[in-house]
Amino acid sequence: MVLVKQKEARPAADNAGPRAQGIELETYHPAYFTFIATKLASGAAAVYRRHFGVGIEIWRVLVMLALEEKVSVNMVCKLIGMDKGSVSRCFKSMHEKGLITFSHDPKDGRVRYATLTEMGWQKHNQIKAIALERQRAFIGCLSQEEADALTHMLLRLHANLPEVEKATQRYLREHHIGEREADNERKKL
Repeated sequence: MVLVKQKEARPAADNAGPRAQGIELETYHPAYFTFIATKLASGAAAVYRRHFGVGIEIWRVLVMLALEEKVSVNMVCKLIGMDKGSVSRCFKSMHEKGLITFSHDPKDGRVRYATLTEMGWQKHNQIKAIALERQRAFIGCLSQEEADALTHMLLRLHANLPEVEKATQRYLREHHIGEREADNERKKL
C-alpha cells in the first residue's frame, strides 16, 4: 500500500529555507506508526463504545488490570504512556461503571490501586475476543514468520524510545532550538 505518490527525485533543499523539501512519507517510519495506530484506535474505539459502552482508554486499562491484578495511576502512565489526568478520569469512569474497586497502598496512603471487579473481568473478556479478532485480521496479511519478526522489531523499537527522547534533547541543545524562540519573544516585549 502506498500512502503518497512517489515524487520525482529533487535536489536536496536547504533545510533553513522556508520551502525546504518535506519529509518523504514513504520512508518516514513514525508517520506509518501514527497512521496505523490512529486508524486502529479509532476503529476499535467506535466498536468498543457502540457495543460495550467503553472507550479505547478504558479498554487499555482493562487489559493492564487483567495482567497486573492491581495498578496505580503512575503504573498505567509508565506502561501505556497515558497522561495522569486521562488515567485519573479513566479510573473515575471505570469506578462509576462498577468495573474497578480501589485500595490504598499500606506503605503510602496517597497511592491508590485499582483492581478489576467481577463486572470488570466480564467486560474485559467480552472485548478481548473482538480485540484478538481485530489483531488476527490486522496481521493476517503476514506469514507467521513475518508476524514473529514484526513482534520482535516492535519490542526493540519500544525499548529504544528513551534513546529517541535523548537524541531529541541533544539535537535541540546542539542547534540552540528553543533559545532562538525565547530570544525572539523577548525582543517582541
